[in-house]
Amino acid sequence: MRALALITTLGTTLGLAACGLDDPPVQPSWQVDVMPVLAANCVRCHTYPTLGFAAPGLRLDSYDPVEVVEFDAPIDGAAHNATLIAQRIQYSKYRPGLTVMPPGREMGDYEIGVLRNWGGLVDGSMMAPRGPGRADNRAPELTLTELGRDASYVVFGYEVRDADRDLVVGSLYGPRLDAGNRLVTDVIGDLTSGRGTFAVSLVGIAAGSYELTARLDDGADVDGPEGTNDFVELSLGMLVLP
Repeated sequence: MRALALITTLGTTLGLAACGLDDPPVQPSWQVDVMPVLAANCVRCHTYPTLGFAAPGLRLDSYDPVEVVEFDAPIDGAAHNATLIAQRIQYSKYRPGLTVMPPGREMGDYEIGVLRNWGGLVDGSMMAPRGPGRADNRAPELTLTELGRDASYVVFGYEVRDADRDLVVGSLYGPRLDAGNRLVTDVIGDLTSGRGTFAVSLVGIAAGSYELTARLDDGADVDGPEGTNDFVELSLGMLVLP
């Protein structure tokens, strides 16, 4: 009888624990909880460049705004839009004309709970917190290769790798001319997880050696809850123009 009572009690305990695993976290972390939900449901369209009818001024593969080559102002990330995200993933009688995201299917209760709880954490800064990342997080890596050049352009190929399979977004910084034709160090390439290529204009840039650096964000809280520099900065050598 004792053995039977022990088995019954243990079974009940395990059942309760299993139910608890399905409860979304009350204070979701961007890297651990939110980013995987968005990656599975939203990022295919809400990235850069966008696909379909996704709004061009918003990307959901990044926590922070991200500088890109095409625009003078950074493209807004998910943290400033956490409330909007939470609203758009469920039907509402107050917004009957809006398409529920993702279109064509409904997210699971756990996923909805993660995004709703994250949106509920928006504070006076109008942002949802990044929250702690994984304690054993591994930093993303970047390989940059020059594929060719002529007098007007240099073409680069890149590969962004992440051992934890996190979404990674970032920018390559180097020489470019601003709107006033002044030589500045600014974004010359847009980086995301995987492989890609881009061309950098050399028109108007004088001969010389120019440092290339990259900033990559895999969602980790690099400098603590009060910091704002949550990216890995990599030195990639010099771009030499004879």
